[in-house]
Amino acid sequence: MTKRERQTDRTRAAIMDAASDFVFGTANPEEFTMQNVADAAGVSHRTLYRYFSSRQELINSIGPSIDDRFDGALEKDPLESFDNWIGGVDQMVAFGATHVELMHRVLSLEIVTGEWRTDRDDISQKLFRDRFPHLDEAEARQDFAILRHLLSSVNSVLIGQRFELTPAETAAGIERGVQALIEAIAERDAAAAHKGDDA
Repeated sequence: MTKRERQTDRTRAAIMDAASDFVFGTANPEEFTMQNVADAAGVSHRTLYRYFSSRQELINSIGPSIDDRFDGALEKDPLESFDNWIGGVDQMVAFGATHVELMHRVLSLEIVTGEWRTDRDDISQKLFRDRFPHLDEAEARQDFAILRHLLSSVNSVLIGQRFELTPAETAAGIERGVQALIEAIAERDAAAAHKGDDA
């Protein structure tokens, strides 16, 4: 590795460490801006944009660090299959209940920036479309958005706590909502497939 490549790696790591501090560390998530990340990393605003073209790209780049926090908390990779994705609610709620401060920080970051990870959404959306291939595109996008919210919203954990639900009670409520939605989507998908067969 050349000296320049080592410097590039160090700069990238400094930027990612600074960005991660807004999610996991002491930096205020409400101040997560590209300029503040650049300042914390000790680089110019222009340098930061050479490495990451947008805040969304930067957020996605620290996504694997977020995943690392889940190591050991989940028995199965939620994005390995559709069934894993919809079947891990109890584990996700349990993780959220034991990492409440992280949940608050993530929610603050989402509210302030209006952005959160999109890298995993692409995978889960493909799982959804593979499971329900006959839905029209607009309907599929609507259903996916609501299902994704039910399955991975930080709000679910925090709202469960607000209403004094145990993690098991919160998970049970989410699972009922997910099951009802899946059944309704499956019915519409089957009807669309049948309609397509008749055409």
